[in-house]
Amino acid sequence: MRKRQTKLANIVHANYTITHQKDRLSELSDEILVSILSTLPFMEMQRTSVLSKRWRYLWTFTTCHLDFDDSRLLTLVWKTFYQQKFSGSDLDQYVMMLVNLENTEFEENSLRTRFVSWVNRVLELHQGNTIDEFRVVFDMDGRKFKSEIDNWICFSLRKKVKKLSLDFMMDGVNAYTLTSQIFHSYSLDSLTALSLTYVKVTGEVLEYVLSNCPFIEILHVENSVSLVNLKTSSPLPKLRNLEILNCCSLKQIQIPAINLVSFKYCGVKMIRIILGDVPYFVDLSVTGDCVRYLLEDDCPISRYLSQLETLELGLFTKEFIQFPKFPELRNLRQLKLDLCPPFMDSFRCCTSLLKAFPVLHRFVLKFIGLDGPWNGEIKVPRAKYPHQCLKVVELIGFVGCSVDMKLALYIVNNAPSLEKIIIDAQSPGVEEVLHDSSNPKKLGAIHYVKQLESRLAPGVELVVL
Repeated sequence: MRKRQTKLANIVHANYTITHQKDRLSELSDEILVSILSTLPFMEMQRTSVLSKRWRYLWTFTTCHLDFDDSRLLTLVWKTFYQQKFSGSDLDQYVMMLVNLENTEFEENSLRTRFVSWVNRVLELHQGNTIDEFRVVFDMDGRKFKSEIDNWICFSLRKKVKKLSLDFMMDGVNAYTLTSQIFHSYSLDSLTALSLTYVKVTGEVLEYVLSNCPFIEILHVENSVSLVNLKTSSPLPKLRNLEILNCCSLKQIQIPAINLVSFKYCGVKMIRIILGDVPYFVDLSVTGDCVRYLLEDDCPISRYLSQLETLELGLFTKEFIQFPKFPELRNLRQLKLDLCPPFMDSFRCCTSLLKAFPVLHRFVLKFIGLDGPWNGEIKVPRAKYPHQCLKVVELIGFVGCSVDMKLALYIVNNAPSLEKIIIDAQSPGVEEVLHDSSNPKKLGAIHYVKQLESRLAPGVELVVL
């Protein structure tokens, strides 16, 4: 009996001739193959179109993650620019730099045009009724390509997207501006996650979007110069993760989210933060002056510190020369600390925090701008009360100077349950982009890691990244 052809089969098999030699995969129905393809990463899924005529358009029927991320191309362009080695007079070097910069900008514009064409072509081909995720990460000129970006957002909303993520990597006058009008013709009931990076968006637009997203679980806004007040009048009962980062004009956050689990804030100035009653709140990340605000009596978040299980603090300014004393947090299991040692007493800061968190299991310490040699013998004090629960320690930006070696030795000597210490000798910052394994600092750090290894108790694992 001849099998009934579905609509999908009629489209896919328009020019497909069935042969007598079939593999087991080819014997599967198109619907099953589409289901399998939906589990693949987006780029791999697209590559299956070259297998045969039958496979050419199968991927276009998937309910998939449309992930358009070509940011690595621009990273390579600028890496090439920065690694140019000029010779001759200062004037010659300057002229060469301008020529290379002009060529780099021309190449960027060419890449943007190609990127837009790629996205448009994929959206034109896609036949599925829904998509799970629509993600764009690229250095986009929001004014030049505004209509294209508007169309991408409309496409995702028509497809009842669940996760919408836009990262255009460009701020200033050329940043893309998101308006509420683009959402008026669509239902937002399917949207569970919204991420906006380098997108100009006002508090009024976000309030409109959030008030029409009854199932929103994740909100991420980063580097938006237009955001001044983020507040909603209606509660967001499904919101679990809230991240507001580097929005320089922001003055206030007022979000009623009773099921909030995680909150992350990064900013250079103090703002007012009101989250309401959050009984499930266990994960907090704060960078900047708001760290001090956390410990003040009038800070609404301070009454929830005792609930925390995970805490991340970023301390980069001179304001933290005198580090504020934290209350004892007996539920805290994980601590991540970003420090700028030139501005503060890193050793006193870390040891005071370790004392305040008696059941800490994992401690991640990231050094920013650490430099200098190991000068002479380091004397490490014994803690009055050893850190009995500490099992894993990670040191990022380790160079082997007096600061990081003293902290490492203190932990080794005062954490009797230590199981693993991870050393990442790659200095955070520009070198993360222009990575060079022959970096003298990194080679020097590895030398000191070997000295640290000789101090470890038997059974403690040392991992060097």
